[in-house]
Amino acid sequence: MKRIQDIKATRQQQFQTPLENGNYVTFDVHYFPAIQQWSLDVSYREFEVFGLRICNSLNILQQYSLLIPFGVMIQTNDGGEPFLITDFSTSRVQFFVLDQSEIEQIDSFLKTGVVS
Repeated sequence: MKRIQDIKATRQQQFQTPLENGNYVTFDVHYFPAIQQWSLDVSYREFEVFGLRICNSLNILQQYSLLIPFGVMIQTNDGGEPFLITDFSTSRVQFFVLDQSEIEQIDSFLKTGVVS
């Protein structure tokens, strides 16, 4: 699990991170102050998804797990949802990129309730 720590308190930003397979994934994060919400765009090779709401989740890319070899976990330190522009920069919210084995562990936990 790789924590992305460079998300700043700005409305739009882009970053890339390497994956285990040597390819890179590009993330664009956007903050919308009028609705106090973060969103995520993801680009990986031919795969693109736009406008995913960033929420407290084990894997917000779960529905795409057959198409991409990674996931994104969002955790908050208080159990709430991301809603402030400073949430990532103050570490109230953390952004993690998951590899395939971590996705499988999460899937197993969701199916059985047992941590492997």
